[in-house]
Amino acid sequence: MGDDVELIARMVCEVRKTGREIDTAFALHTTVGDGRITLYHLYEDSCAVAEACFGDCPSRSG
Repeated sequence: MGDDVELIARMVCEVRKTGREIDTAFALHTTVGDGRITLYHLYEDSCAVAEACFGDCPSRSG
């Protein structure tokens, strides 16, 4: 096994390509063993990211 690290944070940034802003919370869970990341889970609002990058989110447009 390894050491678990959890991070809950907020990301605010601008997508250069579109000029749109992302403002969303996210959670990150990693496990580290022998000095290496052995597990990496990122939980985010992927629709917010898609909207900022591409202007829409297919799962919200239905």
